[in-house]
Amino acid sequence: MPSQFMTYLLGGIFIVTMTILGTSVSQMLVRQDQVVSFEAPMDEFIQILNRELEYNEYALRSMAQLFRSSESVEKHEFESFAELLLKQYSNITELAYWPQTPNTKGIDEDRSLSALYWKIQSSYTGIDPCTFLPQNNMRSLWEQASESPNAVASTIFRAPEKEDYYAVVLQRVSADEGIVMMVVNVSFSLQRTLGNQVTRGYTLFEDVAGERRLVFSTLDLANPNDHNVISGDYSAPLGFFDRNWLVVSYQNNTYKHQWLYIGIPLTAFVLSILVVYLMAFSAKLRLANKEKEKNLSDLRFAQQKLVEAEKISAMSGVVAGVAHEVNTPLGIGITCMSHLQDCMLDIKNDFEQGKLDATAFEEFIASSEELVGLSMRNMRKAAMLLTNFKKVDVIGNDSEMEPELVVVGDLIDSFIVRYYDKHPDNNIKITTNIDHSIILHTYPSVILDILTYLLSNALVHAFTEAQQDCEISITFPYGNTGTTLMFKDNGIGVEQSLLKRIVDPFFTTRRGSGYAGLGLSVVYNLISSKLNSELTIDVDEGLALSFDIKDLKK
Repeated sequence: MPSQFMTYLLGGIFIVTMTILGTSVSQMLVRQDQVVSFEAPMDEFIQILNRELEYNEYALRSMAQLFRSSESVEKHEFESFAELLLKQYSNITELAYWPQTPNTKGIDEDRSLSALYWKIQSSYTGIDPCTFLPQNNMRSLWEQASESPNAVASTIFRAPEKEDYYAVVLQRVSADEGIVMMVVNVSFSLQRTLGNQVTRGYTLFEDVAGERRLVFSTLDLANPNDHNVISGDYSAPLGFFDRNWLVVSYQNNTYKHQWLYIGIPLTAFVLSILVVYLMAFSAKLRLANKEKEKNLSDLRFAQQKLVEAEKISAMSGVVAGVAHEVNTPLGIGITCMSHLQDCMLDIKNDFEQGKLDATAFEEFIASSEELVGLSMRNMRKAAMLLTNFKKVDVIGNDSEMEPELVVVGDLIDSFIVRYYDKHPDNNIKITTNIDHSIILHTYPSVILDILTYLLSNALVHAFTEAQQDCEISITFPYGNTGTTLMFKDNGIGVEQSLLKRIVDPFFTTRRGSGYAGLGLSVVYNLISSKLNSELTIDVDEGLALSFDIKDLKK
């Protein structure tokens, strides 16, 4: 009896412990789900929004610099420059300029604030820039901008006869030289970035005289001062010139799956009860001396279950190992591409700002090649692991493949001979124009794979059943100056609009016929990654498709 009591006591402790552990795991997964599905995307959205607002500052400074760098700016010069800025930054709806001389520094009550130059977005119904704000507010903002070397922004307001909210920013060109104005569509900026499936709405607050003021919200707020409204599911500050904003967003309940994790503590509770029950049952079996045969049968049954559990555990370990091995190269590949994206953004910014030089561009090219190479190697590694998991003996010694000295002409001739041997009744004519003296240090198997994919693609897509003179030409320039291998057919060709997509994975014009659209994608990847070369695809007057593999010596 005491032994049985201890069994139940320990079983109860085990049940409580497992339930608490399951609850902890569930809460941890709920938090991770919240971060991955909502907070991390929102962090990215806020960074994008802050960068857009920073670009607005750059646009205003650029307009001010236009007037600083020239003694006289004509209207057409202003409009051309303003049009470029309005096209570049779509949230800017209006740009304007006022001249200011020592005699007009102060604006009296009777003086009009009409701009000398002003330019608006084509999608915005034009109104005079000064009618955005009441005259008193505009004069106050004018006086602040006249006395400050920095840009001065207004509070957010709703424009007359429009549903969007705007902010006006004034920037003094220099002392007594004039003021430039920019009008930013705040509603458009927030909606373009935050109006997505991740959020069900957002609210914008603005600090005015040390107090937080509700500007607008995409939700119908019953009580704007409610704590849940102010804090929301996510909040982040935004800086707009000398103004401080606060964005509060609310997660889309459609994408909340936290309730699924309730099953974890429930499962832990049920399993722990089952385990305790089995323990108690085993204890009873050990005490039943008169049922030795039955106990032996139960023991064998338990042993069988343990063996099955070990098999399942072993299989789970294999699956977890493969998943881990696949996750590592995929993670490296994603990291490389993310870093490459950042590098591309930096090089783009340098180019737009006129700071791009040869050294920076060479560093970008070198870094890009390294990142792309590293990413491609890891993607192949992941594919190889998955293939090995499905068919262990399918892949040969590709990972040990080394480049060789290859006579390109002999390699292509052997490819053509092998094709005709396998297809003696085929009416396709293959012609070549190759200099057999050209020797390359490359991968012969990769070139053969590329030719095989291109030939298969031509047989499927290039020629119709009614066409009689089906011809494919493979040429390699004479002499050692050229390194371009050209593969051309005289088939029906491809529409120009499809050329950019022709090498995309899973893109095919004959999907209904059972083709997956991977052939040319594999060709492109082999050329760019294995051969470190370039693939150019062109259509000759809509009648012939040409594939040019350039710079094979790279």
